[in-house]
Amino acid sequence: MIAFLTQYVYGLGHSNRTKLIAEETAKYADVIIIEAVFKPPLEYKVPVISFLENSLPPDGKNLSAFVMSERMVSLRIQKFKETLDKYPIKTIVIEGFPFCRHQYAHEYFTFINECKKRGIRMIGSARDFPWDDPHEDQLKDWVNYSQNLVCKHYYEKFLIHGDPDILPLYSDRTRVANSKQIIDDIKDKIIYTGYVCDNSLKKHKRKNNYIYVSTGLNKHEGLLLFKEITKIAHKFTDYTFIMPVANRYKNLANTMKKNMLFVDYIPNLGKKIQSGAALISYGGYNTTMEVLKTGVPTIFVPRQDGQKLEQFVRCYAFEPYGFFQVVNNQEFNKLENALKITLNTTPKKFSFNMDGVVNSANEIRKIHKS
Repeated sequence: MIAFLTQYVYGLGHSNRTKLIAEETAKYADVIIIEAVFKPPLEYKVPVISFLENSLPPDGKNLSAFVMSERMVSLRIQKFKETLDKYPIKTIVIEGFPFCRHQYAHEYFTFINECKKRGIRMIGSARDFPWDDPHEDQLKDWVNYSQNLVCKHYYEKFLIHGDPDILPLYSDRTRVANSKQIIDDIKDKIIYTGYVCDNSLKKHKRKNNYIYVSTGLNKHEGLLLFKEITKIAHKFTDYTFIMPVANRYKNLANTMKKNMLFVDYIPNLGKKIQSGAALISYGGYNTTMEVLKTGVPTIFVPRQDGQKLEQFVRCYAFEPYGFFQVVNNQEFNKLENALKITLNTTPKKFSFNMDGVVNSANEIRKIHKS
């Protein structure tokens, strides 16, 4: 049996990549998905185990504190051990760690040690640019070297779901260490799989005048963009802006103001953009893949709050190819003109490797059978 380990708290990115690869792998082997925290709102074709599914819900004010409380961390460790004892797992694919979500380090080091004790083979899986939250300055080099130690001494291989011709793997921010040397030290463990996307998505064919604005409002930058859209929407009277609102603005949900429709959620957004007029969103991995796969006219506004650089770097690495436009948070005065151009321009076709789902499943199968 092959297990896939990830964790869903807020964003669906990690869980969606895991789902796509796991379902492809299930064509060749018995598969389970282990969601170490909550079960995400996705439809699965394989069994899913969620460690906190039956836990008492938090009060809604501080979900992160609830998830990372000592009681919940201990519960997840206990549940993981029980899962390894219950299922005949021979190989486990671990999403992210050690390249991201370092706040999970204690439990994940426990997880991989438990796998090693049982002789379970471990494979890493990460997006194309795995920088994490900023670290204390004196810890930056420690994080890089600990990543390498995990890759070298625990994992068989590490699957990077990208293309080195566009965005080669970088180390996390360093204090003294040489970034190139850090990656060279583990290059024999790295396999570039190509980009992971939903292969059921179809090419964009505009059937309506909907402009989807998917940024969320829980972050400061999302709120700034939201305000900018409200300033220019009246200049695009032939279009309807559909904008999901986050928890703190739920009172706006399902209301219409002129040509702006506020909703609490857009189900199957990846499918909907196939026939929409345009998309305005962050440059997160999953959304970027949906844009490249469908070819929908798009403006990305990469998030930078919290010193996060993943979306910023990815957006500008892709921008010269003409697949979409980029407007960063210092250029909101350009948003109106960028949208006019986007609505009247056909994006260039993406010609790089998008076979990450199949390639990842094939690499996992090879390691599992070797």
